[in-house]
Amino acid sequence: MEKPAGLESLTLTWYRQHVKHQGIASTLRPLLAQHNVRLITREVEYESWHQGAAESDVWLGNFTLPLEYVLFAQLYEIPLLHHCVPIDWEADAARWRRQALPLAEWSKRLLDADALHPLFHHWLLLEGERSMRGVRLNTLG
Repeated sequence: MEKPAGLESLTLTWYRQHVKHQGIASTLRPLLAQHNVRLITREVEYESWHQGAAESDVWLGNFTLPLEYVLFAQLYEIPLLHHCVPIDWEADAARWRRQALPLAEWSKRLLDADALHPLFHHWLLLEGERSMRGVRLNTLG
């Protein structure tokens, strides 16, 4: 795909103290530079991120478990997403509360519309291997 005309910089924003987001920025910077696009990064306080109180082209964030609950609930509760994703949040919330919102279809619509782009999933869940003893994992595995 050709670089859009006039694209000279891209701003990436996340809330403070996320080493993995700094890693994403470090990976993107030379890739964008190959196309003469300067990467601008912003680390903001959580409240600013949550409210979308900054100018940004791309916002980085995280999900927590359980996904069955969090997938809609967390997105719905972030004003930033209401600002960035033009859907009928209130109608979807009403359907979600009635347990009538098909999350797989809803998520697919957001992905197909390029509203969300999942980058990776870093939770490691162990299933089956009951012989494993003494294994400790952090959220990065």
